[in-house]
Amino acid sequence: MTKHPSDGEAWEWDEGNEAELWAHKIVPREVYEVWENGPVWVPNIGLHAGDWKMIGRTSGGRPLTIVIRLYPDRGVLRPITGWRTTTGERSRYLKGS
Repeated sequence: MTKHPSDGEAWEWDEGNEAELWAHKIVPREVYEVWENGPVWVPNIGLHAGDWKMIGRTSGGRPLTIVIRLYPDRGVLRPITGWRTTTGERSRYLKGS
C-alpha cells in the first residue's frame, strides 16, 4: 500500500483529466517531468478534489502545481487539475529553486 504520492507506481489518465489539464495548457508529459524532477508534496487540505499538490518544475523550467489524487491501495496517482505555480506557492515551497 502506497502511503505517500512520491511512492506512486502508476498514473491514471483518461479524457477527463487530460482535458482539465489541457484547459490550463498542461500536457501529461509535463506532469511526468515535474514528478521526475523531485517535486515538493503538500497536502491539499479542505474540500478539494485531490489529496496532494505536487509543486515543482518541468525539465524546461516551467513551474507547475498539479493536484493529485492518490489511490494508496493500488499505488496509483491521478492528476486532477493544475496551474502555473503562483508567486506565493513559489516563495513557500520552492525556496532557492
